[in-house]
Amino acid sequence: EVVRGDDLASSSPRQRHLAELLGLPPVRYAHVPLVLGPEGTRLAKRDGAVTLAEQRALGRTPAEVCGLMAASLGLREDTGPVRPRELLGAFRWDALGRDAWRWAPDEGRDAADAG
Repeated sequence: EVVRGDDLASSSPRQRHLAELLGLPPVRYAHVPLVLGPEGTRLAKRDGAVTLAEQRALGRTPAEVCGLMAASLGLREDTGPVRPRELLGAFRWDALGRDAWRWAPDEGRDAADAG
């Protein structure tokens, strides 16, 4: 199974067809909403996306970063700290949010806001 941004959903049928032509096993895709930067454009590695090292330098703990990501996917109501293992028991694909999520790193420790 491949988890990727929903901006790639339209290419899935072509990729499935190509894999079939090549005799490869079928791949199942799960598409999740994009994370947008403060300007409303998608965060991408090639554009210098937010890194964990940067978040650590800002004083965020891994649990705080995980909490922000969990909220961005609709797995939690709040953005407070959480460990990944705490999310596993309640995880459901159909519970994931459908809207893009805006990351606003210049707003201090409450650096992320939905919308």
